[in-house]
Parts: sequence; C-alpha cells; structure tokens
Amino acid sequence: MPAVKIPATLAAEVATPVMGRAITAAGFAIISIFWPGATSQVLAYGLAAFMVASAKFMWDYAKAPSAPKAARGLYAGAALAMILSGLVMVLRPEVLVIGIAAAAAFIIAGVLEIVVFIRHRADFVPFKDQLVTGFVGLGVGAALLMGLHLDAHALLGLAGGGAIILAVFELISAFGLRHDAKEGQAGLWR
Repeated sequence: MPAVKIPATLAAEVATPVMGRAITAAGFAIISIFWPGATSQVLAYGLAAFMVASAKFMWDYAKAPSAPKAARGLYAGAALAMILSGLVMVLRPEVLVIGIAAAAAFIIAGVLEIVVFIRHRADFVPFKDQLVTGFVGLGVGAALLMGLHLDAHALLGLAGGGAIILAVFELISAFGLRHDAKEGQAGLWR
C-alpha cells in the first residue's frame, strides 16, 4: 500500500509546528540523558519547560487553517493539561508531585490525540500521525505512574526515554511534511 500523500498546502501549514515539537522533545531528551545526578528542581523545571513548549506547538498544529475546528477543542484540552502540569511542577517541585502531574498530562494529551486520530483523520490527513504520538503519551504516562517510587533522576530518565521516541517520530513526520510541502512552494526551511 503506498504512503498517504499529503497535499502541499496542508503539509506547509503543519510542518513547522511538528518540527518545533520534535526539537522540543529532542532538547528535553538530551537534557534527560546528559544531566548526571538530576535533582527534583532539574526534573521540575526541565519537564515543565518541555510541557509548556510542547503545548504551544500542539496548539499551533491544531490551529492550522485547514484543520477541522472540532479538533481544536481536543488539542486545547491537551495543551491546557500540559500547561497546568508544568505550572504544578514549578510550584511544587517534589518528586512525587512532579511524577503525578507529568503522568496525568501525558495520559490526558495521549488520550486526546488518539481521539483526534479516530474522529478526524479522514478530515485532515496529517492527523494520521496522532495515533503514534497518542500512544507514546499514554506509554510515558503509564511508565511515570509505575515509577512514582523512583528518585528524580530515574523519573527524568523515564520521561526522557519517551521524549526520545517522540522526537524520532516527530522528526520523521516533520521531514516528510517538509518534503510534501516543498512540492507546492519553494523555500520551506532552507
């Protein structure tokens, strides 16, 4: 079965937010890997920054002019969960609180992305990717819940491991979107 071809105009609308989310995930993954002896503050502020930046790029993706308006509410819910989670982490940088807040945000966002896939993939072809990002979110959230007894460094590793998977998938998606978009307009990400 051939790969689904995304029209150049649609690809151009979402390529940059997908790349932004990929870079955000990759940056957080690098921090999580190379920060030895991470404290709860490193976990809180790093994960909060990841959540807020991811929420911004998710919202930018959802407000693409061609995206179905019905999906925007779902993405707004996911973005809000991530922003509130980040706020909780900054205000209460305790390992248990951070783990619960991050798990909740990942699970809520994951479920909502899967709902976007189920309801709207036929209306907006780029939403085909939300099945994978949704399940990654669910997996990271579940891993964090199972690891609530771990220390800050271990939770950072769990969240960072999920960010690596997300970064790889989103980079593949972003470059595929860029390729599709370049057929319709020259100059995207020169």
